[in-house]
Amino acid sequence: MQNIDAKLLSVNHRFFWTQTLLQMALVLVAAFFGSTATLLSVFAVVALVLVGVPHGGNDFYYRPNKSLWGSLKFLLFYLGCMAIYALVWKWFPMIALVAFLVISVHHFGQSNFLAERWHAPESLLWGFWLLLFPMLKHGREAVGIFAEMMGSTQPLPPNWGTFSNQTWAVFVLSFGVLYAFVLWRRKVVHRNQFLLQWALVTLWYWLTPLVLGFVVVFCLWHSAQSMRYQVLYIRHHNPKPVLGILKDFLPLGILAMLAWVVSAQFDVMQHLGLGFVLLSLVTLPHVVVMDGIYRADSHR
Repeated sequence: MQNIDAKLLSVNHRFFWTQTLLQMALVLVAAFFGSTATLLSVFAVVALVLVGVPHGGNDFYYRPNKSLWGSLKFLLFYLGCMAIYALVWKWFPMIALVAFLVISVHHFGQSNFLAERWHAPESLLWGFWLLLFPMLKHGREAVGIFAEMMGSTQPLPPNWGTFSNQTWAVFVLSFGVLYAFVLWRRKVVHRNQFLLQWALVTLWYWLTPLVLGFVVVFCLWHSAQSMRYQVLYIRHHNPKPVLGILKDFLPLGILAMLAWVVSAQFDVMQHLGLGFVLLSLVTLPHVVVMDGIYRADSHR
């Protein structure tokens, strides 16, 4: 493992243990009251609006050139990536979907381990699991969303993607053993905490439907960690109070809330495919920006 500043790690600090306790509480609510509990839906929406959406919008802080021209170039790059990717979705939707999944796997894994190499095995395994397990466990939901993203409405066989709990248990335990082996073999620092993180996320995914499960994991274990990293990064380059930085993030949260209210008028839950396509447009430039940061020496 590369040498990384301890305070930037995703584990072994109060923020990580707060995430852990919160995830445990959500798992208990889902286990005792069911995944349809109103509290879970409210938490997912609030987390998505205040953490999930803004965490990518803060990339503007990372622009290397803070001048007016440098800021304009950064915005042109961002909007240009989104425009080109939108055209790929229009003309080559299958390629666009595969690209979205690949860059998401890379980004989730890289951000969790601050990996400077795309092929770090622990990073790839974590990224794959965050997407692979919920998509397989809730296969009909996943394929339905993918079909809508690609403009298809082809119905699925009635028993598609159904397996016994015993089969899923074997699959989960097999992956867990592999993940633990890689963490120990690679001598990952605080590997017990990374394994605990995996166990909690897996249990949550098991108890909840695809969208609810993924939104909470995305916000709690990716976006929140990323925003913590952003705060530390900004304070290192521009010392200012944490509350001041969070206040700067607030406008994006307000805009996201307004967007949610407006989209609710069009029954957004019936058009999840379109929502994920829009998410992918923002994800591509965000991943490019963050990959450059993680590969640099500035955070080590």
